[in-house]
Amino acid sequence: MIRIITDRKAAEAARRDGRDVWSAPAAVEALAVLGVPATVHDVADGPLPATTAPVLVVDHPGDAAAALLAWTADGGGLVVCGHDAGWTGIAAFPAPDNALAEVGGQRLRAFGGWALGETGEVVARWADGRPAIVTVPHGRGTIAVVGPDLWHTLVRIAQGHPVHADGVAPADGSAPVDDGWLKTDDGIALSWTEDRAVPDPDAPYEHVHPPARSLPYFATAQADRWREVLLGLLLDSGEVLPLVAPWPDGAPAAAHVSHDSDANDDPSARAALDAFAAADVPVTWCFLYPGGYSQAVYDEVVAAGHEPGLHYNAMLDTPDCTWGFDRLRDQLAWATYQVRGAAIVTNKNHFTRWEGWDEFYLWCERLGLRVDQSHGPSVQGAVGFPFGTCHPHHPITGAAHGNRPIDVLDLPLQTQDLWLTCTDEVRDGFVDEALRRHGVVHLLFHGQHLQHHAEVRASFAATVARLRAAGVRFYTSVALADWSERRRALRVHLTGLTVTVEGDVEGVALLLPPHLVPAGAERHERVQRYGRAFTQVHLDGHSLRLVAA
Repeated sequence: MIRIITDRKAAEAARRDGRDVWSAPAAVEALAVLGVPATVHDVADGPLPATTAPVLVVDHPGDAAAALLAWTADGGGLVVCGHDAGWTGIAAFPAPDNALAEVGGQRLRAFGGWALGETGEVVARWADGRPAIVTVPHGRGTIAVVGPDLWHTLVRIAQGHPVHADGVAPADGSAPVDDGWLKTDDGIALSWTEDRAVPDPDAPYEHVHPPARSLPYFATAQADRWREVLLGLLLDSGEVLPLVAPWPDGAPAAAHVSHDSDANDDPSARAALDAFAAADVPVTWCFLYPGGYSQAVYDEVVAAGHEPGLHYNAMLDTPDCTWGFDRLRDQLAWATYQVRGAAIVTNKNHFTRWEGWDEFYLWCERLGLRVDQSHGPSVQGAVGFPFGTCHPHHPITGAAHGNRPIDVLDLPLQTQDLWLTCTDEVRDGFVDEALRRHGVVHLLFHGQHLQHHAEVRASFAATVARLRAAGVRFYTSVALADWSERRRALRVHLTGLTVTVEGDVEGVALLLPPHLVPAGAERHERVQRYGRAFTQVHLDGHSLRLVAA
């Protein structure tokens, strides 16, 4: 089990001064997304418990530095990330607040951190050539230092900047976010010019539906790539580290379809019901206030096995459709009434409307909404991974609320209404990336487009077939939340070559080093996950004994 070394006292002092310290909560969340068993150890808790598992140091360890270096010299694996690592003996110099690093052949965005001295093995470099990640031997152990401030980077990419004004649109015309409405993609932290793939470089682009040609899009799930970089350093420490596979039954990825009821007309709803039935896909159906379907349609949606959700509307000038907690609460009550009191735990904001930074998540938390789907593109040039991830994750509050994880799952959105919003080339690009990152392909549709455009229906059917051929299953939003909660609740322990798992192991698979296989009859196979080879073992009990392959 990974030990995360933090300094709570220093972090709390910084937060009282209004400064964000995302290190420990962001590290815990990153490892939870990866399925890595971990626990937090505060420097004030005294000496590190006896362990051979890797140690991740996320804050300056202060007086504990000497003990950590001695532990490493005895054979431990130390990963240092998120602060000036000069205490390790590796020189560190301030890096730009916003820059690119070359990591594994990709250019990834980083927010703050340090450039390191030329020492040991250079794993990654800043764009200016200075070392960004290095590993060095230390006695019988190793030290890996991540120069980029990974914790700030992960939170900033995945949650963006606070939204208080229109974003600055790229000059190529592909993403007109400066439209007078505040939305999630007004706060994108990634660069419109440096972080998008450009399938067709002949600018300018015309933002029309359907697009006349492929527009630039966010093709790389950058936050997910950074988590994989961290995982690689931990795995390379030399110790066996069991991971919980990301999806039920060891599937390589997951898929989700949501539906927004914008037109609120019965014919388009029934067209959508027909399309989803033909594809045999359960969807999360987000209901929009005001207006509404006939009662028969609401009943049919629920009877078909779809999940009822809310499509919070803060896009009108009427008092009941403006931005605010009371309006969200009232619209949730309205939607719950429409579905005869069925539980609603998922929301997506109409037009991806957004203001501020963490307050909307806190409203959802107060109201018992478990999932929010608002972080995604409202314009064509933001399709893909504008917030750098395809993994459901828990957002983290600002300093005013203690930089704590919020009990709401953020389910990122990649696009809406295939064909009408993006070309097949762009669709295939972000689907491939979600499969590579083992996340969720989240596709949004509107009934009126399924009703009136055969091309939308055809692209939907083709994408469903492609994902199923890749071994991917479709889940409602609440099913994804249930799985995430159950996966995170598992406790995995390794004693020698025996793994024990506490919790509900139904459908759970473990990822283990490829040189190990189960000693018993447990089903297992060789898989590629997170860019590495693993033995994937499907659990049929709470204990697993391993032997050399």
